[in-house]
Amino acid sequence: EPLPAAQPATGLAAEWLDLFPRLGLSGMTGSIGANCTLIEANGDDWLLHLDPAHSALFNATQQRRLNEALNQHLGRDLKLRIELIRPEQETPAQAAARKRGERQAQAEASIHADPLIQQMQQQFAAQIRPESIVPVDGVAA
Repeated sequence: EPLPAAQPATGLAAEWLDLFPRLGLSGMTGSIGANCTLIEANGDDWLLHLDPAHSALFNATQQRRLNEALNQHLGRDLKLRIELIRPEQETPAQAAARKRGERQAQAEASIHADPLIQQMQQQFAAQIRPESIVPVDGVAA
């Protein structure tokens, strides 16, 4: 699970949050891209910071695949550099974890506020198993 970001994503980092899911990456390359933040986009020269905690599988092949996905999606040839520096702003992986946490908190609040649940707790000493609460969209936190 990604560590919380030091800051919410703004500027280029926010653009990366929007762009990354549209690249259609999965596997190791997707994991690497999800743990990056866009730091510079000077014309066709782009710089990403990859959290060193997620760099074990990072290599030239993964960088090339990420670069190719960007080139294909944007329809131009970028020169992508990736530096192993912990991003200061939210990465796509951190944003996804934050959203899962928010959905989970909303689901828990909804269950605890439900009058029927409260009545069952009072009348039957019912207990809520926290791990059984799942957001309506079915994605557990």
